[in-house]
Amino acid sequence: MKKFKFSLEKILQLKEQILKNLKNDLSTLQMQLREKEKDIESLKIKYRVSNEIYNDKSSKSIMPYEIKFYKDYMNSILNSIKKAEEEKELILKKIEAKKQEIIDLNIEISSIEKLKEKKLSKYNYQVQKVEEILIEEFVSSSSINTNSSLKLN
Repeated sequence: MKKFKFSLEKILQLKEQILKNLKNDLSTLQMQLREKEKDIESLKIKYRVSNEIYNDKSSKSIMPYEIKFYKDYMNSILNSIKKAEEEKELILKKIEAKKQEIIDLNIEISSIEKLKEKKLSKYNYQVQKVEEILIEEFVSSSSINTNSSLKLN
């Protein structure tokens, strides 16, 4: 009998390669998320430090241009934080979409693998039946040969 060949093997391999690529993409996105969170934390620290300096100077004596400088600087930091938070949300949405793609592809791969298992099982059953028939024929043939040789004697 012919060797077992699964007709969807190439598709299965392709989907597994796509899955690997999706997982790499997910890792990249998660790394981007960690970097963005570090950036946000750094900006928040920068804001706190600037605010403390501003409050310290305000409690003593501060010039009007310094007030404007600190207010503008802190507003700039707040805007940067807001922008970074929006970018973080976008990355989170991309991560969720990528996770869903991975889940969907895993389901497809699992379905194809189950189909492969069923086809292999069916193939093995057919091979077993063919072997049983061959063994029966051999035993029958041997039996006939033995009987005919006994009759000749």
